[in-house]
Amino acid sequence: MNQVLTGKFIADERKKKGYTQADLADKLGISNRTVSKWETGNGFPDVSLLLPLCEELDISVNELLSGEKLGKEDYEKRAEENMVEIFTNNKKASREERIICTILTIGIFAIAITGCVLGKLFTSAEALAAIGISNLVALICIVSAWVATTISLRNR
Repeated sequence: MNQVLTGKFIADERKKKGYTQADLADKLGISNRTVSKWETGNGFPDVSLLLPLCEELDISVNELLSGEKLGKEDYEKRAEENMVEIFTNNKKASREERIICTILTIGIFAIAITGCVLGKLFTSAEALAAIGISNLVALICIVSAWVATTISLRNR
């Protein structure tokens, strides 16, 4: 699925119906900024909105996911392609979620282990400073994982 292609398709179908972004947003109970994000390819409708959106635009979910009107001969083929792509994207998200959990776990262990080791090596004032440094390192790891995942999910 190409979000930009789907967004242009949503905009074209909305305009054919004579709706403004605000009109479509009101009918779906969302903000017009959300519709704008879809139409610019910076977002995709939530699963809960797919059927209502398609009903308002008189298109099928398969056409929405394909980003174009489909004839009978293309409909089944594109449905299968869309299902495979959705499954593939779900696997990617699961992999990214596993990576985040791993990095977060490593960060938490880094805080605990570094704090314990450094606490035994230094006097109490030095230990507090060392623990603060280890917490900072762990925080950097956690924020890096969050940023990397956010960028990865936006680039899908």
